[in-house]
Amino acid sequence: MDYSFFNIIKISPVVMSVLLFCSILMITYALERFFYFSRAGKFKETYWVRVKTLVEQNKLNEAIIASREEKGLVPQVIKVLLEQSSQLNRLDLEDTVTIYKQRIRDLLSRKLGLFGTMSFISPLLGLLGTVLGIIRAFHDLALSGSGGPTIVAAGISEALITTVAGIVVAIPSAVVYNILTYKIRGKMTKIDTCTQELLILLFRKKRTAKKAEMAAARSITHKDDRII
Repeated sequence: MDYSFFNIIKISPVVMSVLLFCSILMITYALERFFYFSRAGKFKETYWVRVKTLVEQNKLNEAIIASREEKGLVPQVIKVLLEQSSQLNRLDLEDTVTIYKQRIRDLLSRKLGLFGTMSFISPLLGLLGTVLGIIRAFHDLALSGSGGPTIVAAGISEALITTVAGIVVAIPSAVVYNILTYKIRGKMTKIDTCTQELLILLFRKKRTAKKAEMAAARSITHKDDRII
């Protein structure tokens, strides 16, 4: 048999057309997701060091401006955290950050289920095409009333091509699914680490400032008592 593209499609037109559509869909969305991750997942250590330095120096406005200028999902969360830090207490701020982190997870996880689904159903579609091909081969053999193992083997070998096609689609889909899952886990871990570190840094500065104010107030009170 000539295993050209059109001849392979003719083996099981419906199943092979569906598998062809799945392969095109998988490649298209895989390229789109990797491109999105390359842009949205950017995170520079130099930026992070700069933000922490500015926060330690109590220059929140400059840290916010630096976060606005930086591209990526992590700087967006840091920007929100810095902007809301002066208006919310720690518990409310943590809840706000949790909401934004969930939104980011949703953005990163878009179309992820598609790859998992295709990695699961593609071999089943291929197996379906194979079973239908074998049924057709034996049906043709029964109608002809002649032939032998060679004729049946030829029909089965053609039918098995759909199983191969299903596996060819399933393997890249599973690989892409695992890669994206790993990337999402890494990005969310990075966001969790940065936000927790920044929360500790911000409220440690607030506690230090509050203690300094209380100490100054006590000092003034003592001076007033001595004067009296």
